[in-house]
Amino acid sequence: MTVLRPKFPDHRSPFSRQQERARKTAAIRAAAAQRFSTFGVQGTRLEDIAADLGLTKTSIAYYYPSKDDLVEAVFLTAAEFLEEAIAQAEETPVTADRRILGLFQAYVDQLTEAVDGQRSHPAQLQELDTLPGDIQARIVKRLSAAVGRVNAMVQDWLDQTDQTLGRSEPVTFCLFALLDWLKISANELSAEDFRKDSGVLLDILSGGLAESGTLSGQINPQFNTQDEVPQIFDREARNQIKREAFLKAGIRFFNLYGFEGVSLADVAGSLGVTRGAFYYHIPDKESFLDQCLDHSLDTVEATLDAADKTHSGLGFIQRALFDLIYMQASGVTPIIRPGLMSALPSTRQNRFRGRLRNISRRLGDAHDAAIADGTARQHDTAAVEAILASIMFLNDGYTLAAANSFNDWRISENPQSATNDYLYSLLFGLTAGDA
Repeated sequence: MTVLRPKFPDHRSPFSRQQERARKTAAIRAAAAQRFSTFGVQGTRLEDIAADLGLTKTSIAYYYPSKDDLVEAVFLTAAEFLEEAIAQAEETPVTADRRILGLFQAYVDQLTEAVDGQRSHPAQLQELDTLPGDIQARIVKRLSAAVGRVNAMVQDWLDQTDQTLGRSEPVTFCLFALLDWLKISANELSAEDFRKDSGVLLDILSGGLAESGTLSGQINPQFNTQDEVPQIFDREARNQIKREAFLKAGIRFFNLYGFEGVSLADVAGSLGVTRGAFYYHIPDKESFLDQCLDHSLDTVEATLDAADKTHSGLGFIQRALFDLIYMQASGVTPIIRPGLMSALPSTRQNRFRGRLRNISRRLGDAHDAAIADGTARQHDTAAVEAILASIMFLNDGYTLAAANSFNDWRISENPQSATNDYLYSLLFGLTAGDA
């Protein structure tokens, strides 16, 4: 005979040591996640985390004997957060496109619980290369498996539709960039604004930004390389070429290791120059980061200016995003992740934040124009410009982890095709072909 046992809420004893320990370790991980996301792994000390909680460093060491132990726990918690959403989507008996949307809905629901204080926010999964090899390997293994599972959903979607896309991986890269945007938004927005903006993203993923038939699905690069021919007898030109090389190397190093994890000697060594020659051009690490941020935002602004000369509305958005993603994917010009500005004094941060706001506004103005001319679907412009400004950068959050999977596949193998595929779901949606 089957005995039916009703389920009731679990009101465990407040004197339970196990429950008390779980609450304390969760609070420590949450505080550490916030620090890691803002200041990077190398830029965070146990003393800082302890101070945020009103504890001593010794109190944290009782639960996590070393910073490495805490870092691994925080990053694995973030991986579990992602795995939970993936598992929920995989178990849903729907079409492949709806399964991907289900993944995003599950992730939004989890983040909403975090915004409402029912669970901890997940950490930004970045600067993995700064971690000890064994810890890095364990985290990457978990993340790569998660990325592979999402990629399998995307491949199922491609197999079940008549989309003329190249490979599933660029689409997966974009989806992870959007998941990361959701995570950042949940940390920065009020509960009401997060619900509104996440609803906009879900609708864009469903039907795309573009009205059906108003935008071509393929776009080609338009770079003029004539100005890049070295002027070997012009000292000023040679110095400019060297400076460009320094900045590109610096951007790559900062993206991988964060501000605290970068050694100027290592950057110089990667270029085969002496430290003396390097310091002739770069006085210190802080000014180097400042120059790398300037160079990256100059690149973004110049790309928007070039697109503005020949395009408007949604065409401008597609042209500008394509060029920015393409130049990063192809290795022409890396772009630094904007969050690194937190290592600079507040006055410099404000200058860069102002430039980023102007970049976002230009994208938002183009979206307003696209709605007005009937080429774009109706969406809240503030949410759209935040999404577009976020996915321009290939070096934030999950995308670093994604680069370690797919059996060493890289988006740079065929950058033109990959860039078009990367932008497809954003511009045209996942269910646009549904009956």
